[in-house]
Amino acid sequence: MLRTLVLVVTLLSAVAVATPAPEAGATNANWPQWRGPGGHGIGEGSYPDAWSSSEGIAWKTRIPGRGHSSPVVWGDRIYLTTSIQGEHFPGRTAPDHLGFDLRPGYLHPDSVGVDYAHTLQVIAVDAPTGAVVWATTVADGPVFDNRHRKNTYASSTVATDGELVYASFESEGIFALDRDGAVVWRATFGGRPKAGLGPGTSPVLYGPHLIMQSDQEMGTGSFITALDRRTGTVNWMTFRQNRRSWATPLLVDAGGRTELIASGGEAVVAYDPMTGAELWRTAGTRSHPVPSFVTAGGVVLATAGSSNKVAYAIRPGDVPDDQRIAWRHDKGTAYVPSPIAYDGRFYVMTDRGIVTCLDPATGAVVYEGGRVPVPATFTASPVAFDGKILLTSEDGDTFVVRAGPEFEVIRTSSVGEPVYASPALAGGTVYIRGAQHLFAIR
Repeated sequence: MLRTLVLVVTLLSAVAVATPAPEAGATNANWPQWRGPGGHGIGEGSYPDAWSSSEGIAWKTRIPGRGHSSPVVWGDRIYLTTSIQGEHFPGRTAPDHLGFDLRPGYLHPDSVGVDYAHTLQVIAVDAPTGAVVWATTVADGPVFDNRHRKNTYASSTVATDGELVYASFESEGIFALDRDGAVVWRATFGGRPKAGLGPGTSPVLYGPHLIMQSDQEMGTGSFITALDRRTGTVNWMTFRQNRRSWATPLLVDAGGRTELIASGGEAVVAYDPMTGAELWRTAGTRSHPVPSFVTAGGVVLATAGSSNKVAYAIRPGDVPDDQRIAWRHDKGTAYVPSPIAYDGRFYVMTDRGIVTCLDPATGAVVYEGGRVPVPATFTASPVAFDGKILLTSEDGDTFVVRAGPEFEVIRTSSVGEPVYASPALAGGTVYIRGAQHLFAIR
């Protein structure tokens, strides 16, 4: 493995840094995984909500290659991944994939990339200044499979416990790096085919475990596993019959026990995160499992939105099977962005930014049809703080929506370049990963 130490970095700062990044001990200093603490997308404290490409940006740093992984923050470090396309291999093709008829040979019309080499990197950025501290190449060469042309080989968000950084590149391996960028361990489970559409599921930490959901093809080879976070050895592995998915599992407090809730088209399944034992299962999303779940008011809130538009509430814990589903709402959900539950309400939106607000306890519609002021497409998932919800479009516009019983866009801010990754909130700073730059907004 080649470790590349970045010695020179050009900072393209709009304004001087006004506020240093906080110490790791501060209550809101860390955003340690996909969608932050607990995976909910909610930041503690106050954050800026007005900026433009020329105002309000403390620094912006160019990130090479392509990646949709969100920034992760621990104290004075920001971590993210990227994929840099290299040498062309004419005629190299993807492995066979299973279609919905279970016959091999399926090829998605938008799958690309396997005929190129790719350099996969984990990058650390200094939070106060935006300087790249290190960039470690963990894989360099041919990749196992195609990706969707809109996806990247660096779309899974890392997790960190402040000591190690855990990065999943799915078929190309899972890597643990120390604070200095050295690879501590690597784990691989071989090629993990997902219709040639690329990665997306992110790791989560629980106790001694690094947990990864790995749903493949039409259920062939799917599993969920816990690796020892210090060594990378398998602590437990449970096989699944769920088809390919891109959602990240959610840890839920279920009345005296913690449950690991994994999305799936065929079934939503709860596991004991310490052992991998199945606790219960219920109706699946019936649609590609891409959005991650959230929780509020004692229920798990699930959505999906490819072929089937659905939002529904699942009761965790010891509940009779016929009472597991609390309610369903069959419209208004997104294919890619995850929903958000905030301040007693549940917000879903379409990929075009049409927002529906539901009561998480009953599924009653609070409002629907809330529209952002300009036509837009969304890949990033919303985040919330201080009574506001941020919806960031692929154009790089962030629509600041007032949380509450009526839809209201307070203002629109923009970083001036496309955005596909979800924002991070830490230490009073909004971090947005654009198509070319990482932005710090203080």
